[in-house]
Parts: sequence; structure tokens; C-alpha cells
Amino acid sequence: MLGSNTLSRAESKTPAIIVPYDSITYPGIEVWPQAKVVVKKFYGSEQPVGGERIEFLEDGKYLGLALTGGDGDGVIRYIPYGEGIRRIRIRLYHTSGYKSEDAEMFVGVWSRSRPIILVSVDALKERQKEVVFPFMGKLSKETDWKPAAFAVDVLSDMSKRFNIVYLYNGSLTDFQKMRSWLSMNKFPVFPMIIWNNNINYIKRLISDRGKEIKGVVLNIEEEVDLFQNKQLRMFRISWKKEKSKNKDEFKNISIVTDWREIRKGLF
Repeated sequence: MLGSNTLSRAESKTPAIIVPYDSITYPGIEVWPQAKVVVKKFYGSEQPVGGERIEFLEDGKYLGLALTGGDGDGVIRYIPYGEGIRRIRIRLYHTSGYKSEDAEMFVGVWSRSRPIILVSVDALKERQKEVVFPFMGKLSKETDWKPAAFAVDVLSDMSKRFNIVYLYNGSLTDFQKMRSWLSMNKFPVFPMIIWNNNINYIKRLISDRGKEIKGVVLNIEEEVDLFQNKQLRMFRISWKKEKSKNKDEFKNISIVTDWREIRKGLF
């Protein structure tokens, strides 16, 4: 009877999603790991959940408990020592009225000795033809995308000389799906910054680490205003048929059609 009641309570909980905000810092310098709790509403809209307790753990060690605010965000104080990528697990407190899979956050702990490359995840995808059905819109899943030609091999080579920061621009509720896609396709493991919802963090990153950032790789459709006039080497992935028409539009940016061109430009 007790087991039946427990199962019933679990099934009655409202589904939610924990969105981790990856970050980078220096060894011995505090950082504030942040995560957001949201529920997905009709038509793909996202609603933050306030007043929820979320727990942060690293290698089974309890780091702290945070209470989400009205924006759904909860943070803790954390000081990592030693270089590397720290993986922090985030979960809802067991008494929550919501249910969610645990989330994993990456914190890049890096000194200034190694250069950084910023890479949009959209530049890692092979271009696909859109299939549109009347009144249904575009049908596309993150897991349906194939990696762009040579992207995995080139980034794997680059990861031996550079630290990489992925830039994610999309739905918060699909963030974990994109992380799974990167892992499934064997891209090197690095933090992924949500830049459409965390623009101030990107600005601070460029301001603080500008001398270490040796290149920025974006998709041709993405805005470059944030990165212009920062003396950063910029690449935009285009397509062979589009390269000529985009050539004059971006005079100070390298327009490339192949990830091997980026390797030549940075090595």
C-alpha cells in the first residue's frame, strides 16, 4: 500500500525541466553556478518556476541548496581548484511538487595560458532542406541533424591546443537535447553558454578573456554585432552557392564553406 501511494504521488507531479547555465572561471576564483527551472506550456512557450529548491552536487559531494526566484533561477557559491572541466549535477529537492530529470552543468576552470575558441552549435550542423507542411510548420528535431562535414575531426584536433566554448542560441527546454546531440556525435566535451538568454555573461566573457579568445565561429545567419570591433578573428560558415553573394557583405570576416578552412585559419 505504501509503495502504491508513493508511485501515485510521483505520477501526480507536474513535469518540469532544469536548465543548467554553464560557465568558465579561473582556478581558485569563485563562480556562481546557476540553473533555471521551467515548465513547457502550449505552443512551446516556457514558464519559469519560482520557489523551488534545487540541489547542486559534484562527484557525489553536496555543494549546496538554492531557492529559485520568480525568474526560475537559483544559484550557489562555488570555488573550484585545479584546472579542468567540472561537472555539477543539479536536481529538484525530493519534496518538490514537480518532477524532472537531473541536469548536468559544465564549469570550465582554465588559466590564461591556453587560448579559447568560441563556436556556435549552429555552425556544427549540416545544412538540411526544410520540410514544410501546410498549417503544421517546420518539422525538425535536434537529433535529426547531422554534423557538418569535418566539424568533429577539426574540433577534436583544435581541442588539443585550444579550450572551446560552445554558444547555444535556442529554446531553453531544448538545451539538454543539444548537449546530448554533441555527445552522441562525439564532439569534444566543453561548456556550452546560452547566449540568447545570457548576453551579459557573453559580454563579460569577451571583456575578461578577450586576449585569450583567438577565434569565433558562427553560422552565416547569426548576428555578429556582439563580436565586432573586439579584434577577434571571426569565421562564418556559409554554403558554396551563398559564398559569393556574402563575400562583400562581411569584408572583415572570413566566410568559409568547410571546417578545414577554419583549421587552416587558426593553426
